[in-house]
Amino acid sequence: MRNKLIFILALIFGLIAAYLVYSYLNHLTGSADNGAYTEVVVAAQDIPANTNITSAMVELKRFPNDYRTNKEIILLKEAVGKVSLIAITKGEVILDNQLIKPGDNKEGLAYAVPQGYRAMSVPVDEVTGVAGMVKRGDRVDIVAVVSMGDNQPQPRSVVVLQNVAVLAVGTTLTPQADDKAVQVKTATLAVNLQDALRLKMAVQRGNISLLLRSPADQSATYPAPFGTELFNTPAVPSAKV
Repeated sequence: MRNKLIFILALIFGLIAAYLVYSYLNHLTGSADNGAYTEVVVAAQDIPANTNITSAMVELKRFPNDYRTNKEIILLKEAVGKVSLIAITKGEVILDNQLIKPGDNKEGLAYAVPQGYRAMSVPVDEVTGVAGMVKRGDRVDIVAVVSMGDNQPQPRSVVVLQNVAVLAVGTTLTPQADDKAVQVKTATLAVNLQDALRLKMAVQRGNISLLLRSPADQSATYPAPFGTELFNTPAVPSAKV
């Protein structure tokens, strides 16, 4: 009789505990359903690290405001076109510190290199580097004095490349805060593979110099190589500044 009573009491207490748990879970579900939501950007598929984000890789889903960190991306256009810094799992909420804009150098030089280009450093000094006035974001032309070969042993000055973007000057990715000229030994340029071959040959066989361009100048000219014998010809007057 006593064992039967204990069993009945245990059953009653078990039912009460189950009811309390059920009521608590229903309360939590109701609170979540009644709470405010915001649509945030999530991964529609697994996204590997260092991947250009396309519209097919992301989608919008409702996310409880109570759990937001304010780092969530809420617009698809703010994610599409950027590069993933880490691997992102399908269904994961994408945070703004997980993506980087192409050309941004805050995570290193590699992310500042435009797609289809390579970063290549060339030696410069106070003279060939425009007195240290060249800075990141400028565009330059490159000239070199090279030997033209056995048939033309006299060296000539030639235009190697034009309108080349400067990615870095010296060993820093950011310009000096005081905007003063700084003596550096290298300039890092953005070149495609074909231009990299031309530039490498010019560096290897001659002395190169950077010519700083105006930001508004997108022109391209193709002067013939200049040799010492041409000093006897009249010079073309320079445009007035």
